[in-house]
Amino acid sequence: MKDKDLQQGEMTREERERLCIVGIGASAGGLEAIREMLAEARAESNLAYVVIQHLDPNHESLLAELLARHTELRVRQASGGEKIEVGNVYIIPPGHGLSVTDGVLNLTEFAQPRGLRRPIDDFFESLAVDQGRFAACVILSGTGADGSAGLRAIKEHGGLCLVQEPGTAKYDGMPTSAQNTGLVDFVRRPDQIVEAIEQFYSHTLVDTADRQLANTVEAHLEDICSVVRNFVGHDFSGYKKSTLIRRVQRRIQVLDLPDASAYLKRVRADSRECEVLFRELLINVTRFFRDPAHFDRLRETAVKPLIRDAGSDDEIRIWVPGCSSGEEAYTIAMMFADEARQQQRTVNIQLFATDIDEQMLRIAREATYPQAALADIPEAMRDSYTIALDGRFRISAKIRDMIRFSVHSIVRDPPFSNIDLLSCRNLLIYFGDTLQSSALPIFHYALKPGATLFLGPSETVGRYDHIFKPLDQSARIFQRNNSRPEYPLHLRSPQRTQSSGRRHAETDSEPPTRLDWGQSDVAERILSAYAPATLRVTPRGEILRSTGKLGKYLEVTPGQDSDNFAPSLARAGVREALSAILRQVARGKKRTISRDLSARSEFGQQSFDLIADPLEDGTILLVFRDRDRFEALDDDEFEELDPTDSHVQSLEHELRDTRARLHTTVEELETANEELKSSNEEMMSMNEELQSTNEELSTVNDELKSKVDELSVANADLTNFFVSTALPLVVVDQRMAIRNFTDAIQSIYPFRGTDRGRPLTEVTSTLRQNEEVLTAIGEVMRDGDVRHMRVNDRADSRTWSLVITPYRSRDGDLNGATLVFTEVTDSLRLEAALKHEGERLRLALDVSGLAVWECDPKAGTLALDDSGRRMLGIDAQQLSVEQFLHLVEPGQRDAVAGALQNALTGGEVIDVIAKLASDGPHARSIQVVGRRIATQSAERVLGVLFDVTEEQDAKDVREMMLREMNHRVKNMFSIISSMVRMAGRRAESIPGLVDGVQTRINALARSHDLTQRSPRARHFSLEDAVRASIEPYQGDAEVTISGPAVPVANHELTSLSLLLHEWSTNASKYGVFGHSPGRLEVNWTQDGGTVELIWNEIHEARVEPDNGAEGFGSTLVQLSAVQLNGTVSVEYGDHERRMVLRYVPDER
Repeated sequence: MKDKDLQQGEMTREERERLCIVGIGASAGGLEAIREMLAEARAESNLAYVVIQHLDPNHESLLAELLARHTELRVRQASGGEKIEVGNVYIIPPGHGLSVTDGVLNLTEFAQPRGLRRPIDDFFESLAVDQGRFAACVILSGTGADGSAGLRAIKEHGGLCLVQEPGTAKYDGMPTSAQNTGLVDFVRRPDQIVEAIEQFYSHTLVDTADRQLANTVEAHLEDICSVVRNFVGHDFSGYKKSTLIRRVQRRIQVLDLPDASAYLKRVRADSRECEVLFRELLINVTRFFRDPAHFDRLRETAVKPLIRDAGSDDEIRIWVPGCSSGEEAYTIAMMFADEARQQQRTVNIQLFATDIDEQMLRIAREATYPQAALADIPEAMRDSYTIALDGRFRISAKIRDMIRFSVHSIVRDPPFSNIDLLSCRNLLIYFGDTLQSSALPIFHYALKPGATLFLGPSETVGRYDHIFKPLDQSARIFQRNNSRPEYPLHLRSPQRTQSSGRRHAETDSEPPTRLDWGQSDVAERILSAYAPATLRVTPRGEILRSTGKLGKYLEVTPGQDSDNFAPSLARAGVREALSAILRQVARGKKRTISRDLSARSEFGQQSFDLIADPLEDGTILLVFRDRDRFEALDDDEFEELDPTDSHVQSLEHELRDTRARLHTTVEELETANEELKSSNEEMMSMNEELQSTNEELSTVNDELKSKVDELSVANADLTNFFVSTALPLVVVDQRMAIRNFTDAIQSIYPFRGTDRGRPLTEVTSTLRQNEEVLTAIGEVMRDGDVRHMRVNDRADSRTWSLVITPYRSRDGDLNGATLVFTEVTDSLRLEAALKHEGERLRLALDVSGLAVWECDPKAGTLALDDSGRRMLGIDAQQLSVEQFLHLVEPGQRDAVAGALQNALTGGEVIDVIAKLASDGPHARSIQVVGRRIATQSAERVLGVLFDVTEEQDAKDVREMMLREMNHRVKNMFSIISSMVRMAGRRAESIPGLVDGVQTRINALARSHDLTQRSPRARHFSLEDAVRASIEPYQGDAEVTISGPAVPVANHELTSLSLLLHEWSTNASKYGVFGHSPGRLEVNWTQDGGTVELIWNEIHEARVEPDNGAEGFGSTLVQLSAVQLNGTVSVEYGDHERRMVLRYVPDER
C-alpha cells in the first residue's frame, strides 16, 4: 500500500472544485434502499453516484428506469467510456463489472464464476485507487459480504465509508459484515446517508477551512496523542505527523466539530471516541496474498530454502508484526504448509503474529472471513486449507495451529529472537523517522544471520542498507547480514540473546506446531488421558479449547471449536466458584486458586481445587485438580446382580462380536464420511452459486414487481378512463383498423362491440370532413406529427375540435393513431356572445372615460386596460401592487394599500381618491373603486379608475378659500377684541376711546384692503407694508426706506400692518411726524432666515427715554410681534429712538 498521506499536499484549485464520487453497493432488497437514498440527493451538490448491484446477467435491467422516477438526478445505465459528472447516477449493466480510471467508467469482464464474483469489492477498490479521499462507499441491503473488502480499500486511501443501519435493511448480511470491519464512519438510515456525505465533504472542499482545521489539529496533536496513550497504553506521537493530522482531521469532520480544541474535549470525555480514534490511527487494512507477485518471489527466495534445509529437529520461526486481522499471517502459514506438502517434508514451524489491537487479534484467532475474501486465495490452497461455512469460510485447524497471536508492540515490547523470516508489510510507512530508525535495528536483532526481511511495496531499509542486503528489490525482500546484533536497551524486559544457530523445539517455552503429514496424536492423547482436565476460556467464560475428562465438572464435554460458555455448563458445586474466579482473575490479572470444592453429579461427587491462570493473549486457563478419589453413591441405592461364570463368558463373547461389528461399522462410517465430506464441499460450492443466483433473481423480482405494480395501475387507469370519459376517442392501428374506442364516439361513428379490428374506412361517419380526417390519419402515421382539425356534422349543428396523435410502441415505433374529439359547439356560441358583449362594454367604457383594473392577490399583480395605462402614464399591461402604490403620492399610499387590504380580508368596497406622484406643478387625481370577486378557483379584486383631477382641483380651491376666510375673520375679531379691551382700560374719555379704536380699525381695514388689492401672481412685500403705513404722513418729515425684497404672507400682513401703524401713529403724536423736527429711516436686512427691521427716528433735539410704563400701543406692538413669531426691542441714542423687529417670515 502506498501511503496516500504522502501524496496529499495542499489542495489545488482543481481539488476544491472537483466532484466526489459515491459508490453504492447493494444486493437483495437493495432497490428500495437505493430509492430512499437517492430521493434525498440534490442535483446542485458536488456529488455523483455509481450504483453496483448484483444483477442477473441474462436479464435486462430496469433499475435505471425505476430509480429515475424517484430522484431529481439524471439516471442512466453505464455502457463504458462515460466521464463521471456531477448530478448523475450511473447503473452497472447486467453481466459486466465496473471500474473507474481518471474519472471514466470502464466495463470489465468477470474472472470468477458465479458465486465467487464480487463486483462491489472490485469497483470500490478501483474507485479508492482512482479518487483517493474524494471517494465514498455506501453499503446497503444484501446477503453475504460483498463490499467489505472494497470498504477497506476506500478507508485505506482516505475515503468515506457508510453503511445502512442493519435494522432498516431487508437483508442485513452486507451491512452487518461491513460494520464488523470496524472501519465504518457512519451508520445511517437510507434517507440520511446523502446528508451525512454532504456534511463530511462540506469541510473537505473548503480550502481555507481545511487549512485552518489542519493548523488547529497540529497545535493540539500532542495533547490528543497523550489522551490516547493514557487510554490505550500506546504512544502515537512518533507516527508521521501528516498521517496523524489527517486522521484526526477526518474524525473532526465525521463528528462535525468546529476545531481540534472541541475534539480534544470530546476524546477526554468520551472513551468510545478515544477507542475509535485508536483504530482510525491503526488503519487495519489487509487481505490474503496482497501483492501476489511479491508473495511468489518470497516463496522462491525464502520459503522453499527454509523448508528444504530444515532438519527433523530444527524449528522455523516466523514473525509477522502488525498482523491486523490475520490475513497476512495465514497467507504465510499456508505458503509454508503447501511448500512442505510439495516437498513431502515434516517441519517444525512456529509463526508469531502480533499486533497492538486486541479487537483485530480476536478476529484473527476466530479465523473466519467473508466469502468474498476467498477469491484472493489460490484455488489449490483454497481447497486444502479453508472450510466453507454459511456465507463465510474458516481457515483449517491445521493452519490455525501453526500460529500464535499475541498483543505486542515492536517499539515498546521486547522482540522475538532467532527469527528465520520477518514479514512487516505496510507498517513502517506510518512511522516517523525516529520510529523507523528504532524499528529496523530491532528487526536486525530479532533475525538470525542470513534470515529474510519482507517489507511492503512502499517501504525500504533506507539508511540501514549496510545491515540488510536486497535479495529482490522490486519485491522488497532483504537478507540480514552476519554482523553482531545489539539488543535495544530502551525496550522493557530484556531477553537473553539466543545463539545464532537454529533453535530446537524442546528449548522453546511454547512448543511449535510440527507439520507431520503422518498420523500422530500423542500430545492429544497425553492431554486427554493423563493430564488434569483443563479449559481455556475468555474473560466472559466462552470456551475456546478443552482437554482431559470434564464430565465430572461439566454437563457435556465441549470440543475444541465449541461456542458454549463454561458457567452455564458447570455442574452443581462448580458453577458458583467458576463464575467468581473468572471475575477475580479478569480484574486482578493474577493466578488464583479456589480450594476444597466439590462437584456433584447423579453418580457421586468429586473433591477438587480450581486454578485460574491468566495468559498473555488475554484468555484464562482453568485447571481442575482432583484432591481425592471420586466418591460414588452408596451401594444401598443400587440393586445388585450376582454374575455367574457362564454369564460372564457369554458377555465376553458378545462383547467380542460387538467390537468386530463396531470396527466394521466404523470403517464404513469413515468411508461414508469421506464421501459425505466431498459431497458437502460440492454442495457448498453449488450453494454459493445458488445464493448468488438467488440474489440476482431477488433483484430482478424487485424490479419486475415494481414494473407489474405500475402496469397494473396504468391498466386500471386506462380501463377507467375508457369507461368514464365523455370524450369521443378512437384508437386505430397501422392498417387503420379500429383498436379501441369510447362510448361517447357513437354520435360521430356508430360503432358496435364487434367493430374492433374493422377498418375505419368502412364505417359511416356523420362528419362533413370525413375524407379529410382519413387523409390526416394516414399523414400522422407516416410522419409522426400531431394534426389539429375543426370538423362539423353534416347539418352544421355541431362542431368538434379533433386532435390526431401518433400511437407509438414501447420501442418508439409508429403503430397507429389516436383520434380525440372535443365538442366545442357551445364554446363557440358562448365565445361569439362574449365577444359581442365585450364590444358593447368597451364602447361604454371608452365613452365614459373609465378604466378597468383587476388585482390578483396571490400573485400580487394588478392588470390594466388601455385606458388605465393612459391614465397612469405607463406602458406595461401588468404591474405589481408595489409598483402601483409607488405611482401614488407618498402621503396617500397607506390609504390606498389599506383599502386594498380591507377588500381582500373583509370584503369591503374600495372607494378612495388619491393623487399620482408627479415632479411637475400639477398632479393628476384618480378615484379608485372596486370590490372583491370570489370564485371557486381563486379570489380577485375587480374595479374601475376615474380621472377626477378637475373636480379635485375645484374642491381644493374651495376648501382653501373657506379656510383662509375663516382664519382671517378669527384673527380680525381677536385683534378688535384686544384693542377694545386695552383701549377701554386706558381711555380717559369715551370720545378718546372711540377715536383710538376707530383709528386702529381703519388701519386694519387698509391692511386688509392691501391683501385684496395685491395681484394673485405675486406676494405682498415688506416694502409695500412699510410704505402703506407711512403713506398718510407723506410730507411731514424726510423718510428713507431701504432693504431687500422680503415677501409677506397674507396671514402675516395684519399683524405686521398693526405693528407699523402703531409706530407711525406714535411718530405723528410724539416724534418726527409731529411737533418734533427730524427724519425717519426704515431699513431691514435678511440674514439667513431672519429679518431684522429697524424703525429709526432721528430728532434734532435730545431724546429722553420713556419712563418704562407700557401703554395700549406698546402692548399691541408686542402682541403683533408674538403673532409674527418675533421680538421687538427699543433702543435710545442722544438724538435717536430706534424700534427693532426681528422675526422669521413664513415662506410658504
